[in-house]
Amino acid sequence: MKTIIRTRDLVKSFTTEGGTQTIINHLDLDIYEKDFTVIMGSSGAGKSTLMYSLSGMDRPTSGSILFGGEEITKMSNDKLAVFRRKYCGFVFQQVYLLDRMSLMDNAMTAGLLVEKNKKVVAGRAKELFEKVNLPEVTYRKRVNQVSGGEAARAGIVRAAINRPEVVFADEPTGALNSDNSTAVLDVLTELNRDGQSIIMVTHDRKSALRGSRIIYLKDGKIYGELSLGSYQQDKVERGDKLDQFLREMGW
Repeated sequence: MKTIIRTRDLVKSFTTEGGTQTIINHLDLDIYEKDFTVIMGSSGAGKSTLMYSLSGMDRPTSGSILFGGEEITKMSNDKLAVFRRKYCGFVFQQVYLLDRMSLMDNAMTAGLLVEKNKKVVAGRAKELFEKVNLPEVTYRKRVNQVSGGEAARAGIVRAAINRPEVVFADEPTGALNSDNSTAVLDVLTELNRDGQSIIMVTHDRKSALRGSRIIYLKDGKIYGELSLGSYQQDKVERGDKLDQFLREMGW
């Protein structure tokens, strides 16, 4: 499989009054193209810190990150911002959409940062809104006029509008009820089946089942790894395999 992100000897530490705290501890990791990679671990294991480092949203203390063949750890802040805009999409637990704008306008605003042809961006947005099952009557509404689940799905449209190399999702179902969680996971799964690389941080078993590869962090290091293959709904063996792995990890 083709490696899309590679870290070597990655370290992220913080200096406090009590000394130095290491969050990511000399970590080597390869992320593969078109994979649905899930990062798990207990609270404080370094899950979100790792994801933000991989995406260039946070700078590591030392080590290297190759993303698509470019070493993003050596980029200037301005170049890194342009790189993220083009190659990364972000889905967060809280949906950071602009309340006074429609769902469509939120997606268009993100798309026009990369593609200047408004017609092309609008076509891509409509295609994605259809994929996430949001009809025009909904995506023409402002953010404060739709449900939390609808806003979450619109957030995925915004994340995917520029056809990023990787969509990063940080606890994307953490603030949603069961039905809306399933809808969001279905969208991410469908994007992955279409060839989108996804990296998702989660502490939720139901969400983790969608991954093709599970990486378990402990004390900033990879403690274990599990290959699940492509998601298959209601596959009992898949759940059993994940449960056994999590027990071994002490989850």
